Amino acid sequence: MAKISKKGFTLVELIVVIAIIGVLAAILVPSMLGYVKRSKRTSDISSAKSIHDSVMAILADNEEAAESFGASGTSKHHASGKTGENTDNYDFVIVCSKDGASNNGKNHSSWTSGSKDAKAFLDALNHFMGKGKTPVKFQKSSSGKKLNRWFIGYRDPDPIDVEIWVGDGTTNTPMYRVWPDANSDYE
Repeated sequence: MAKISKKGFTLVELIVVIAIIGVLAAILVPSMLGYVKRSKRTSDISSAKSIHDSVMAILADNEEAAESFGASGTSKHHASGKTGENTDNYDFVIVCSKDGASNNGKNHSSWTSGSKDAKAFLDALNHFMGKGKTPVKFQKSSSGKKLNRWFIGYRDPDPIDVEIWVGDGTTNTPMYRVWPDANSDYE
């Protein structure tokens, strides 16, 4: 009697392995997407801190730029944000903005403002930070709008209380405070 040797796997064994891989993928993919989302948020917070530190260095070292920063706020946005347990309502004075789109189109890679009073500050900021792109990595707000613009401003009336926001570039509206104390709904 000839001995038949089995080589390979049976169909049942292959189906069981594929089912196990499918279950593991169904468990891991959502958690991996959460990690990607948190890493984009963390990257934006890190970029905002870098922008904030650059602004503070310019304000400390350049008196003309500091005067220009405080005099340039023409656009106000009513804002609210939590600081610890308290919710603050205040006016956020927009000094300048920068396109944060991550595309390769003809987006503005330098800080701009609608106010001529901001020229000394903008010149110092663009010189200090360069004209490279600073993309907003966290792309969608909770309402589905694309976040693609950085905003630098301050809490009215104190120009030294600098904040960095991201928002919608089509309406030029800040939506989420990123630095300091990122809005909790910026997720």
